[in-house]
Amino acid sequence: MHRGWCLPVFILLVVYGFYINLQIRITNPLWNQVHHNLLSPSECAAISSIILKKSLKSIEANTYRRYVKDLQRCPWEYNQTEHDLLKLKFGSCCNASHFLIVTQQNAPLGHQLQYETNAKKVEVSEKLHQMLPKVMRIFGSQQTSPFTTKPLNTCAVVGNGGILQNSFCGSEIDKMDFVFRFNLPPLTIAEDIGTKSDFVSANPSILVKRFQKLQESRKQFISLVKGYGSAMIALPAFSYVHNTDVAFRVLHSVQDFDLPNQAVFLHPEYLKNISIYWKENGLKVKRLSSGLMLITAAIELCKKVTLYGFWPFPLDPQGKQVPHHYYDNIKPKPGFHFMPEEFHFYAKMHLKGTLHLKVGQCH
Repeated sequence: MHRGWCLPVFILLVVYGFYINLQIRITNPLWNQVHHNLLSPSECAAISSIILKKSLKSIEANTYRRYVKDLQRCPWEYNQTEHDLLKLKFGSCCNASHFLIVTQQNAPLGHQLQYETNAKKVEVSEKLHQMLPKVMRIFGSQQTSPFTTKPLNTCAVVGNGGILQNSFCGSEIDKMDFVFRFNLPPLTIAEDIGTKSDFVSANPSILVKRFQKLQESRKQFISLVKGYGSAMIALPAFSYVHNTDVAFRVLHSVQDFDLPNQAVFLHPEYLKNISIYWKENGLKVKRLSSGLMLITAAIELCKKVTLYGFWPFPLDPQGKQVPHHYYDNIKPKPGFHFMPEEFHFYAKMHLKGTLHLKVGQCH
């Protein structure tokens, strides 16, 4: 008799457990946001119109966060026409496929490289020329430019925003053809940020603060770089004069330790032209973030671009506190960058279908 009750009770418990789990997921706002509760076409059109037509300053902060939250409940569609138009503009002004990094091709012997932020020039000597890439490898192919031979169908541009915490975007990022990362980020939460890296920028200020300009022990720096696999390490060696020596030390360190990475230098002409383009198109800031610089390059070089980890506000779309970075809460230097204004441009490009802006959970 006792055994006769076991199976029905077991089945009842399983059914009850499934029901409770389903209720938890359905009432979870993030799960509900992704899987149900999509906004109507008219609601999506209204939000799109506001973001596309209004300036960031004219929208109250809580209202703006709600709009971005609601954008994730509107279907996103890639618009090849809009993307091609923007790609043409970026190609005309800046030409990332040829000028994103300094190569022996665009900086031959004797060439005068002008710094991005001042009139100082440096001549490409034999020593410097040998430091520049001649043949680069991407996906196993050899080419004189890293981006011209094989098309990049899908690219992830991964920011370092605290919004990445508990996003579960790692597996989605790792499936992309090419992954851009910024400022030597620690790859600490793989389920949220992924592990794949193809192009990692390195801000010299980080090399100064965290690695003592590589003038002392380089073990910590080398250990970090090893975590990026064979990714290119890109440095703005010719943005400011004081960046040059530390950028050169990165290149020599990578070579000295026989790492598979290639240290490359962002071309000052490309960075200067990108800055001019965005200022002429309404972005009035002292200096563009490295995020916007490489997003611009990615749009020109890739077919479909998805952004992760870009969120410049202290509260997330749900109104909860979020750290500035997924690994710390150190704020940027005031008045140097204007991340919210840059983010507003990302939202506009998302609405036009030129890039896909991911905010919140991926699963």
